[in-house]
Amino acid sequence: MELDRILSNRYRIQRSLDNEDFDVISLVIYLAENLEIPAIVKPLCVIYCWHVVELGDTGKECEHKFDHEAIATKLYEIGQNYTLAPKVRAFFKEENYYWLVRDYVEGYAYLEEFRQEFSRFVDVVDKEKTREKSSKALEVSTVKALSIAQSLVQVAKIPITLNRRQLLINAGSAIAGFSLAIALDRLKPQPQPIVIVEAPKIPEPPRDPIKRGEKAFRDELGNGIVIEMVRIPSGKFMLGSPVNELGRRDNESPLVEVQVRAFYMAKFAVTQEQWFAIMGSNSANFRESLQAPMENISWLEAQDFCQKLAARSPHAHAYRLPSEAEWEYACRAGTNTTYHFGDSPAQLSDYAWFVDNANKRSQPVGQKVPNPWGLYEMHGGVWEWCEDVWHDNFNSAPADGTPWLEGNSGRRVRKGGSWSNEARLCRSASREWHWQSDRYKDIGFRVVIAAN
Repeated sequence: MELDRILSNRYRIQRSLDNEDFDVISLVIYLAENLEIPAIVKPLCVIYCWHVVELGDTGKECEHKFDHEAIATKLYEIGQNYTLAPKVRAFFKEENYYWLVRDYVEGYAYLEEFRQEFSRFVDVVDKEKTREKSSKALEVSTVKALSIAQSLVQVAKIPITLNRRQLLINAGSAIAGFSLAIALDRLKPQPQPIVIVEAPKIPEPPRDPIKRGEKAFRDELGNGIVIEMVRIPSGKFMLGSPVNELGRRDNESPLVEVQVRAFYMAKFAVTQEQWFAIMGSNSANFRESLQAPMENISWLEAQDFCQKLAARSPHAHAYRLPSEAEWEYACRAGTNTTYHFGDSPAQLSDYAWFVDNANKRSQPVGQKVPNPWGLYEMHGGVWEWCEDVWHDNFNSAPADGTPWLEGNSGRRVRKGGSWSNEARLCRSASREWHWQSDRYKDIGFRVVIAAN
């Protein structure tokens, strides 16, 4: 079975959530992305896929007993009647497989609910036989159902049928409605027409990736330009350098244990392309590649960029500069060595642009090996502005990872070293300062967002 072909690229399978065999019914539940929703972050959905296992007459008997449409209808009703229950978005059959698409609700007991409804409908044939013996005339109930585009019907080749038990409407595109109509409750010799009510298509708003706790996401800046954010887990580390670290300076002392809360950090330093998309200008010194870091901008201009980027973000994410503690914690990525790859600078060329390999200029981002948390060029490249006011040592430094803002606010911290520096200034603990209005061709920045 080719999932991509059967789902016609309307859903992207991420992983299997659960599976179980019910007598001879085999069920797999998938977590998927709904590609039909016109949103930057595609919403998640849950897809049931089941079929009757080939077991001769026993399998055929179970196929007849298990009313597939009836259980789909019941799950549809549950989603309609209960606010917290996931709604049904589509139902169709292809190659003897049945597919049911529902909204994703974290922690919902999808398998348990299917198990309960399966046990209720497995004897539907016996009930139908009993009903056929009754000579009592019964009414036909009409059902209002939302219908959507017919593209999936064409792909799955499912005819729309009405029989003595149910009405099923199969349709594609999950933008605004359901592909399921509820079966007829009762019968009479001359059934009344089924009423189908068309509803306007209402696009679902994109869901905030930070609230969903995603490990990484992209914020769209327009024209295909994105900024990629990586979730940095919470944890403790030692801010500064030990007295025996080669190349250390006194302003990296004393060591301070810091507890850092989870946050998101940009995978790369802000590029000239990203800067231009937000600010509409480019004052960088090295402009041959728009993928090179934005430099020649002051700390104050970096602050202005963060505010305008937050206004552009679909979810108004509060972009800001990292604190010095957040920056060093993210650079170390769980290590306590001189560099995030070890103590020796012999391998630095693999991870950083610095004086030995940068050809006296900045270079496009993303060409070096990232650190263990997926951040690129934390060593070298360009110095990166931090939120903190400069202090000559770490005496009384905050132990919670927040910016240190007391003191002379005109001087601001920069971290990481640059293309113009030797290896010792590219260490994880290396730190320097400049006046907040200064501009240099080897100073840039990257942005962060607090995690919920």
